[in-house]
Amino acid sequence: MRDEIHLTRTAALVAMLGLAVMTNGCTSYYAVTDPKTGKQYYTTEWQTARGGTTRFVDARSGAIVTIQESKIREINEKEFQQNTGKN
Repeated sequence: MRDEIHLTRTAALVAMLGLAVMTNGCTSYYAVTDPKTGKQYYTTEWQTARGGTTRFVDARSGAIVTIQESKIREINEKEFQQNTGKN
């Protein structure tokens, strides 16, 4: 009986740790630069629209931004927070 309880607790702990890793590691952060203006934006997701434009929601303003040409760089959470004030 004790072995069954120990195995159940171990399985539950492993499942909880796995879930914590999956939910923590799911967000990606990006710095998007408009090379024509030099303006930099921050977002957690982006998409390439028709004609090669890049579309995303700017994390600072909440505005939907569309850029004809863009340079996209994946950044870490700390850099994202420092530049957007978001935690």
